[in-house]
Amino acid sequence: MIYLLFFFLSLFQITKTIPDSAQYFLDTKKLYNIEQTQQELFKHGFKKISLTTHDNIKLSTLFLDKSKKEKVEGTILYCAGFYPGLKEGMCSFYSLIIDQPYNVLVFDARGHSESEGNFLTYQGLKNYGKHEYLDILAALDFINSYNKKNNLDTDIVIHGICSGAFHSIKAVNYLQKNAPEESKKIKGIIFDSGWFHLSDIVKSSIHAEISKKLSHGWFSWAVKPLSYITYQFYNLFFAKEHSKQEGIYESIQTITCPIFFVHCTKDPYISIDPVQKFTEQCNCKYFWWIPHDGHANYHMTNYESYKEKLLYFLDNALN
Repeated sequence: MIYLLFFFLSLFQITKTIPDSAQYFLDTKKLYNIEQTQQELFKHGFKKISLTTHDNIKLSTLFLDKSKKEKVEGTILYCAGFYPGLKEGMCSFYSLIIDQPYNVLVFDARGHSESEGNFLTYQGLKNYGKHEYLDILAALDFINSYNKKNNLDTDIVIHGICSGAFHSIKAVNYLQKNAPEESKKIKGIIFDSGWFHLSDIVKSSIHAEISKKLSHGWFSWAVKPLSYITYQFYNLFFAKEHSKQEGIYESIQTITCPIFFVHCTKDPYISIDPVQKFTEQCNCKYFWWIPHDGHANYHMTNYESYKEKLLYFLDNALN
């Protein structure tokens, strides 16, 4: 009886460590109701802002400034993955710092939801990976301009998920070469479930996505043949163009701010092997290899573990 009592008390304590204000953003059924989630974010103080990229694409963003209520220690810029790539979805990561002194910016990447541009079209998919880093540059330009205008002496950490991590490295590399003073405001990058070249992850991602949708039903037999057909379709229409794109194998080595690598060891979409090899070669200080089979979702199922690692990195990067 005593053991049962301690067991239930431990469950209660674990639950209570997640702030009540964060609970909404950990419920995926609610989270992807865009209008409802925006209303919830407005209650937290977020404001909708439109940004324009250097190639004249208008992006829809949500920005939270806590400086009117407390001393802010930095700004976290969240960069979403390939799909669905929504700013509202990235607020599951916002839940991890909801009680921390950080400003926050989330945005819809070009062609996603409320932002302009092409995405799920032939041209959009064919050219994917070429210009998305410009979205991050526009967001960084806004943050730096806003901080100067409001006399906020705060630095920036970029939290990139999947393809968002890839685009983040390209953006910071560009800044270091073309606007070195602005690049110094970036004090860290979180490289969560990221990859180094688009061509490297297409086959595994196709198989993982089809398996996710079919492996638990009557059509589980179709996973392998459908994956094969889809990959051949990719090879026919997109592979040549994607193979020409420059990866980040070299540029990531030029990044001067600390990078925190986060990856699940059994990620079905993106193999951990290239990331592990890179961190070993470069003797990286910050990395976390998670014994889990998920992709960029560990923070949803293991909130406290992810939050502890995240806050440790943010504290070291910004202070």
